[in-house]
Amino acid sequence: MTDTAIYTAFAALVTQFAAAQALPCSYPGVGFAPPASGAWLELQWFPNKTQNYGMADEGPSLLQGFAQLAVCYPPGQGIVIGTQLTDQVIAFFGKGTTFAGMRVYQRPWTSAVIPDPERIMHPVTIPWRGFDG
Repeated sequence: MTDTAIYTAFAALVTQFAAAQALPCSYPGVGFAPPASGAWLELQWFPNKTQNYGMADEGPSLLQGFAQLAVCYPPGQGIVIGTQLTDQVIAFFGKGTTFAGMRVYQRPWTSAVIPDPERIMHPVTIPWRGFDG
């Protein structure tokens, strides 16, 4: 399994979730202008170190990493708009979700709310891993 195939499959799930919620989504390296009002999503992708589980060159490797899917919206609306959407992100990408041979192996979790002058962000971390080979 390649890093590209893993990311592409995960991004397809994000696209599916965003469409079901009627939310625009920002993807890494793709131009994006946030809407003037309402919520949107921002995806960040973090592949991590591969672990070797075989002595031979052809032995299995554990591929792993995490994604952060942040729920974002303009300031001044409180945090409930964000917590309601993060609940939905956690449910959609729950433990056991699979893509490209990878699996979400732990319940996704939210980090502290990140306020800034342009947006409020609620990052949700989605850990994944799977064997290749």
